[in-house]
Amino acid sequence: MSTVNETQIKETIRRRSSGCSDGGAEFDDDALFYEDVGADSIAIVQVFLTCQETFDVTLADELNLMEPISVNPSDRAHRAQAR
Repeated sequence: MSTVNETQIKETIRRRSSGCSDGGAEFDDDALFYEDVGADSIAIVQVFLTCQETFDVTLADELNLMEPISVNPSDRAHRAQAR
């Protein structure tokens, strides 16, 4: 099994999400899928499924789509602490 780094994961998420933004615009790690990228709940689930299949991992069975979700995993923890 090959080692996957955070950059590879972020690039995969960006590639899969690029169709959600206007004209495939670039977005940074702190962009939120719904608010900034314009991804709907189906697109977000597709990103999660792509990551599971690409990296042979299992992600949480439940995803709270009411919570902001970004490319940057540490950003989610930071936003939760800010509340």
